[in-house]
Amino acid sequence: MDTYDVTILGGGLAGLCLARQLRIETPDASVAVVERVARPLPEAAHKVGESSVELGSRYFEHTLRLADYLRDRHLIKNGLRFFPGGGTTHALADRTEIGPPELPRVPSFQLDRGRLENDLRQMCEDDGVALFEGVSVAEVALGEPHAVTLSDGRTLQSRWVVDATGRRRMLARQLGLHKPSGHLAHAAWFRLEGELKVGDLVPTSDEEWHRRDPDDIRWLSTNHLMGEGYWVWIIPLSSGRTSIGVVVHGEKHAFDTIHTLERALTWIAEHEPALSPHLACFEVADFRCLKDYSYTAERVFSADRWALVGEAGLFVDPFYSPGSDFIALANAFTGQLIGAELAGEDIAERADYFDFFFRRLAHVSTATYVDAAEAYGEPRVLAAKIYWDNTNYWSFVCQFFFQELYRLPLEEQKKLLPVCERFASLNLRAQKMLSAWAKLAGDPVERDHVVHPPIPSMLANLHLDLEKQMSPEETLAYFVEKADAAEVVLTDLLLRAVTELGPERGRELVETVDARAWPLADLRDRVAAERGERRGRRKRLSKLARDIERTLGPVRGELLATASAVFGLSAEAPAATTAAS
Repeated sequence: MDTYDVTILGGGLAGLCLARQLRIETPDASVAVVERVARPLPEAAHKVGESSVELGSRYFEHTLRLADYLRDRHLIKNGLRFFPGGGTTHALADRTEIGPPELPRVPSFQLDRGRLENDLRQMCEDDGVALFEGVSVAEVALGEPHAVTLSDGRTLQSRWVVDATGRRRMLARQLGLHKPSGHLAHAAWFRLEGELKVGDLVPTSDEEWHRRDPDDIRWLSTNHLMGEGYWVWIIPLSSGRTSIGVVVHGEKHAFDTIHTLERALTWIAEHEPALSPHLACFEVADFRCLKDYSYTAERVFSADRWALVGEAGLFVDPFYSPGSDFIALANAFTGQLIGAELAGEDIAERADYFDFFFRRLAHVSTATYVDAAEAYGEPRVLAAKIYWDNTNYWSFVCQFFFQELYRLPLEEQKKLLPVCERFASLNLRAQKMLSAWAKLAGDPVERDHVVHPPIPSMLANLHLDLEKQMSPEETLAYFVEKADAAEVVLTDLLLRAVTELGPERGRELVETVDARAWPLADLRDRVAAERGERRGRRKRLSKLARDIERTLGPVRGELLATASAVFGLSAEAPAATTAAS
């Protein structure tokens, strides 16, 4: 029998990254990876998860020490870009565009998965990882030690077993841990043999639209063509191919409308006619679909020396590209548990805490997507949603990982829980409000350009703050400060929603989300800022209120009159920093 400290089941992105991480962080530990598909993978393998964002990219760059490699072999990404207002024959240029004005300071990447995984296998092999390629896992017997039987009859013994088998979810199924997430959505995607840029969808005669992108970097974004209950991605790959995907919410679009290539192309022709004729100019390399892709698990980390990482544990949603984020977090927690246990520590309490924290984060993250179907089709609501979601992501989730708080002693980590739960509560309230706003709204599709984030701005500062190095004490103070700011942002977005809906629908929104019970930060001060002469209005607004208005544009409607009517405020009431009664 072959004996190892850690056996990783599956040599996809999650498993290979964990193997490399362990060789860096726990170099004395012996690591084996079992992968049923032998090298070489196709240069552009057809795998989900080509787009990364800041947290996952930080993991690849710094934890795995791949910064130079990523810049040499893959594409630096120009953030996330959105074009809501689809589902009709509107030309792309006549829809709202929401996206960054330039390449971000804190990078993320478009990953050619076949190239990446081929290269990672070689790196792991060079680092001393034992790779068992071209064989599958036949059986796992958890015990003292664990025994992994391979399809060729060999048995690997190991102290730790980590399931990275993706949607096969070998251990989760064996242990009965699979659990629905409550988010019903489906996806289909394929790759084109060649480069299709989003700018190709707009005639060159539309000079104003093309002038927005003087450096020709719009195509490097993960571009989202969006309508009610769906979005279509366009992702460039370093191999010269283009990834196209269709994601639909099950309550709006049935799986059988996209579950074959022919049907997916027909669906695109109906909902995104600006894209459809361009697809016909390319050969399609492959096709895959997933029904009801979101799920979670009853447990992902165990003191019995096993863990579930990547899609072997849970999968939230591809919108905002969080897949590599959850790989990074799961691998980070797993690495901490393995290192501590191999050093002789009792990891029972730490395993329970990591398991709670990770699954709680996934649950709160799922709320960002589960009721977003209507928002995807409402440009003004979507712009507000992206503002909120970036605020939450850069203020808390990214900083938690960038400052490596998961490495702190457990008691120090637990001190963060109150502010963590405050961010969670704020996000759950925000998503409920945004969803209700979208269901009540009916804004027309219009040509608009929302620079997100504008430079300089509060959002841009949050992004740049990711370059800071902070002590745990400084990070906690930062969290408290940004949670206070997030509460003000949520109040302002609620007022924006109420005003744009008008008094009748505004009251319905407030009642639907029970907003009167919220601790509405600075509500009266914000409303009072609308009183008085127009000339001095901006000076009366808080810095955050000015920032939101500069990003999202002026509120449409009479904020003072509508907010006073909906919240029962007197138009002459003096300003005071209190919650709404």
